[in-house]
Amino acid sequence: MTAKTVPTLVAHRGYPSKYPENTLIGVQAAVQAGARWFEFDVQCSNDLVPFLCHDASLKRTAGLDRDIMGLSAAELSRVDVGYAARFGGKYAGTRPTPLIELIAWLKRQTGVQAFVEIKAESLEHFGHELVVDKVMQAIQPALGQCIVISFDALCLKLARQRGAGPVGWALEDASPATVKLAAEFKPEYLFVGTRLFDEARAAVSSPHQWAIYQTQDPALAETLTELGADLVETDAIGEMLAAFP
Repeated sequence: MTAKTVPTLVAHRGYPSKYPENTLIGVQAAVQAGARWFEFDVQCSNDLVPFLCHDASLKRTAGLDRDIMGLSAAELSRVDVGYAARFGGKYAGTRPTPLIELIAWLKRQTGVQAFVEIKAESLEHFGHELVVDKVMQAIQPALGQCIVISFDALCLKLARQRGAGPVGWALEDASPATVKLAAEFKPEYLFVGTRLFDEARAAVSSPHQWAIYQTQDPALAETLTELGADLVETDAIGEMLAAFP
């Protein structure tokens, strides 16, 4: 195996194969397992406090049929996101992680980079300006270690205006309009699913790094890297890193 075929792995939502996703304990476990890159998602409470969270609804991870945007930060501090549906009571009592708490931990780490994905539901609910402002304020103490990403191009343009460094755009297609927009605002990273990678790679020629989501298969990660993937996301960061000693 040559250096060019060894994937650079990104811990997707922390370490969700073994820990509740989008939680500080999951991210910490991923870094302890050797991750140098990790990704997490951000939604906002109804008082515009950014939290680590993927879905708008808390049903899947907390068993609570409420949207995160409908609860205050104080109310969220009493929600259990230990993902009982997957882990039973193993992580009972795990609370949603405020973004500022994750950032306070991140700035004490060395050699670690975070992809901070701002989710569309919060952008649509509260408006782009408010959400991007709150997220950029929260990540400011560790700004050099954070790469703002989103499926929403306007969000990324606003983040740049507010001091973001590199940004990453997650593509939903490789249409001519998407290719044109990528060429216009030149995100430093393009995120695509494994099925879209071939089509997107053929269509988009503007300078960037490719980040592919996501796989637990070492052979596929290696193949994607050989095809030009710069980063490969995985839910099983420890196991995947062990496959590439």
